[in-house]
Amino acid sequence: MGRIRGVSPIAAPALIVGLVECARGALLFTLLPNFLRFDVGHEMKVVGLALSVWTIADLALKLPSGWLVDHAGRRRPLQVGILIMGAAVVTLSQVQHTWGILAATAIGGLGASPIWPAAVSAVADATDEGGRGGAMGAVFTSWMVGTGIGFVSANFFLEFHPLLGFGFVIACLVAALFLTPAIAAGPAHAIAVAVHVDGRPPARESARVGNVWPFIIGMLVQMLSIGMLMPTLSPYAREVLKLSPFWIGALLVSGPGFTVLLLVPFGRFIDRVRRIEVLPVGLAVAGLVLFVLPFFRSILILVFLMAILGLGYALVLPAWNALIMDLIPARRRATLLGVAMSIEGMGLAIGTTVGGVLWDQYGPVTPFHAAGVLVMIVAVGYVMVLRGLIAPTPPHDVESELERASMKSGAP
Repeated sequence: MGRIRGVSPIAAPALIVGLVECARGALLFTLLPNFLRFDVGHEMKVVGLALSVWTIADLALKLPSGWLVDHAGRRRPLQVGILIMGAAVVTLSQVQHTWGILAATAIGGLGASPIWPAAVSAVADATDEGGRGGAMGAVFTSWMVGTGIGFVSANFFLEFHPLLGFGFVIACLVAALFLTPAIAAGPAHAIAVAVHVDGRPPARESARVGNVWPFIIGMLVQMLSIGMLMPTLSPYAREVLKLSPFWIGALLVSGPGFTVLLLVPFGRFIDRVRRIEVLPVGLAVAGLVLFVLPFFRSILILVFLMAILGLGYALVLPAWNALIMDLIPARRRATLLGVAMSIEGMGLAIGTTVGGVLWDQYGPVTPFHAAGVLVMIVAVGYVMVLRGLIAPTPPHDVESELERASMKSGAP
């Protein structure tokens, strides 16, 4: 299959992410829980276990999937992963025994594991450092919109028949599969550029990779903070604030809604400034909002604060991901992305447990205060520790080094 003409190398991976996340959002958030509970008749513990198995398989295989993407190219792992996901979805629509369901969800997680490393590294390969913020904003906008459409659409199809929902999931995956030819087939150019004429990687590469780890640790803490709020946000709104379902929905939509609206324009703004200067600002705003949120009861103030939280998140997402793309050498990009995504998932999983424990032991406001403090600590850490480590890197610096080395050696 050749490249699709007329499809942007940035738009294609962003659309693939949106379509795959639409399928996954429909399946995991709506379709599978309802189908297993009400149509197949399983207990909720089977439902929860099935969703956990999918997530664990996805996270556990992110590192080997990223390594495969770096060595086999972007396109083929994407195609195989989407096909495996499709096979898992078809199996889940037919199987009823617990072990069959768990096996199918594990296979689905396996198929999902290369999607993000392949798509995000493809975007990074197709952009230089002056355009990655806007590109990453487009990818994450596609992700959030796709997940929301999948969630809503699956609820609509369930009103008629669950098989319509499974058909919708398959249709999203087929559409994503047809877009994969627009992705560059392999990373051969990136590997060639990243190696000197004597066959050794550039000396600066190890230093650049070393600078990545503080950011990954920071993201671990950020995801820990988000995880602390996942099991507590909705119960807090119902039990403490005594809000109706309408206002709970308004609160939950105002934050992500603002994020979706601002991701692309903020991503383009980030391309015009130093990412290390923007990232702590977004984190500080988010941390401050989380810390002060429990002090207010007025619904209008709460909606406003959630919108400000969405604004901070719209700054953080493209800034962090563009910065990581700037630092990771092209030939190791998908592998290190797999590592980062696995660590992020660990933080999220740990945070959900910590949030519940804090609620039970110290009260319902404690997870908000703890999450806010942790996020602000990360912001301060980026300012005090990391600012001196990051210097702007010319987009084609490695190519220039290779050209100079070739001239010195007399190579044509």
